[in-house]
Amino acid sequence: MSGQAVSRSSQDRIRLPSRKAVALVTAGVEVSDSVAAWTVRYLDLAVRGVRSAEVASKIAAHLARFGEYVMDAYGHDRLSALVRRDVVGWRDHLAGAGALAPATVNAHLASLSAFTTWVDAQNATALPHGDPTTGVRGLALPALEPRALTEAQVRSLKSVLDRLGPHYQLKGRRRASEDVHGHGRPCRDRAIVYLLLSTGLRREELVRLNLTQVTPDTPGELRAAKRVRISGVRGKGATSRHVFVSSDARAALADYLERERPRDADAASDAVFLSAASIASRRAGGRLSPRSINTICEQIGRWHDAEHADPVRHVSPLRPHDLRHTFAFRLAAETGADAYELQRRLGHASGRYIDRYTNPPEQIAAGYIERM
Repeated sequence: MSGQAVSRSSQDRIRLPSRKAVALVTAGVEVSDSVAAWTVRYLDLAVRGVRSAEVASKIAAHLARFGEYVMDAYGHDRLSALVRRDVVGWRDHLAGAGALAPATVNAHLASLSAFTTWVDAQNATALPHGDPTTGVRGLALPALEPRALTEAQVRSLKSVLDRLGPHYQLKGRRRASEDVHGHGRPCRDRAIVYLLLSTGLRREELVRLNLTQVTPDTPGELRAAKRVRISGVRGKGATSRHVFVSSDARAALADYLERERPRDADAASDAVFLSAASIASRRAGGRLSPRSINTICEQIGRWHDAEHADPVRHVSPLRPHDLRHTFAFRLAAETGADAYELQRRLGHASGRYIDRYTNPPEQIAAGYIERM
């Protein structure tokens, strides 16, 4: 008797749906047999308001990409037709030609796996072929190695930062020597790179900084202070920490607050770093976006490399995380690789990532060998 029940249950499980969109019912609400419809329901009931806004946005983007992939591949996005082969194909599609880093591909797979697990729990008939993510392995991750700048690269980068103004100036006979492009903010961009280099902040942490978190926060006090602290830095996993600012970064920040920020600030401007007021599409209050930090760093990296013929000195593409790695590696050297201090200043709880910063990058390790 029980054997017949098991057999019947198994048959029900693998029964194929008709070609027409099948209405599946969950919690008394009909949901059409489409990846898009189930995605909307999943985001509304299990993600938004449960996960942070940033994480929810990433999950939504990951699932949207999967839906687009299925639609392009088959001309429909029927959830009930999904099998393991589709997930493997999507994984390989994301990784194809180095389109996305392995860790990013794996994050997409994790979002999809959480989605299909939730769907299966809501309605066991929604996935008649079983969870299509089962048994699909993520991509192998490369060895953890930071991309820290060498001492020589840091020195030459600081030299460019201290001469950044002319790069933003307009060219031509009719232009005064001090004329700067309307959106150009050399003092701001100089302060951004110096702050990243001296604090190890992530780009998201940097753009979320408010002026009230900086102590002291006036140009005169910043120039005179022996110690400047940024409090309440919000990191990953709802962590919070404080960091200290180097003398170079203090001076650069004071110049920005005195010369450029006042003309871009309005009553709603809480952020330390603001977009130029001349940008029509800027956010309310003028807060910079994380992507704009990438653009600033990449441009400064190109200007730096244009001054150096020796490719060993080149830093491009200069990324915000390269500056974080540089800070972390130098902090590890200064503290004797004190894991507790690294965790406090970097906002990492995982020993795997702390170890990453105590191991020298290849170009620095090669220098050790040369000096032996």
